[in-house]
Amino acid sequence: MIQAVLGGKSLGYEYTEDILTSTIFGLLKYLRSDMVLIPFIESAFLYDKERTTLWEKLNIEGIELRCYREVEYIFWAWNQNYGEPDLILIFRDHVHGLDDLLLVVEAKFKSGKSGIDENDQLARYFEAINSDIENFTESSVSSFRGKKGYIIYLTEAEAYSDIMATTQLIQSKHNEIKENVFHLRWHQLYKTLEKMYPYFSSYEIDIVFDLMKYMEKLGLRDFSGISLPDESLSSAFSLPYPIFYNDGKCIMEKNTYFDQLSNLNIRIDKNIFYRGSQYE
Repeated sequence: MIQAVLGGKSLGYEYTEDILTSTIFGLLKYLRSDMVLIPFIESAFLYDKERTTLWEKLNIEGIELRCYREVEYIFWAWNQNYGEPDLILIFRDHVHGLDDLLLVVEAKFKSGKSGIDENDQLARYFEAINSDIENFTESSVSSFRGKKGYIIYLTEAEAYSDIMATTQLIQSKHNEIKENVFHLRWHQLYKTLEKMYPYFSSYEIDIVFDLMKYMEKLGLRDFSGISLPDESLSSAFSLPYPIFYNDGKCIMEKNTYFDQLSNLNIRIDKNIFYRGSQYE
């Protein structure tokens, strides 16, 4: 699928959530989990005052995801009473013998959360995992007996309203439950890939390169700068006169204020930010 997307042959199917989820996480399966998957999902955060990350939450409980030797990806596991989360991640075989860990990932792209109140999608998946896990059709989920309860809501944009509505609904039924629905943006994956790029093997580089191009095509990366000149902008902006842009097509009247300004040749070479002097 990813080659069809990169080659412009996918007919727009890459924008559907199921294709997006399966393409990205399907490739992550072939990369070392401690290099991409784990740092990616650990950056998910709660909408509490401290913006507690999943890493911080698990660390408090003495859980280090990098100590698990195995990760199983289960796509669209079906629960007969509560539906099918997009992805369930099961972490197994902890080096210190700790319990296995199950995380639910619900992924969105251009759409919002499905259902409200009693039909709230994320709340239903919480109930499925915590109160009805034996009714999943996939045996690796229905037989799971380790630690569970956390949900990762993966979206393109902010999701404060969706997550807070789910959290309040869960807490109304389970007084002992605090915040357990974490928000994660697709864009964070691109940042993770950029950060870890120098450490990938030659085999992994091929996968990562295609994955990053795929995410760029879908706009799943944060704004990273605008095209600006190769020469230092400090000298350009230190001129005694302001700088105006003229595409050469505009005919300026002679003997005006603008006519007195000097020409500044700016070449577009690379993406950088200009923030002025560091001492300002």
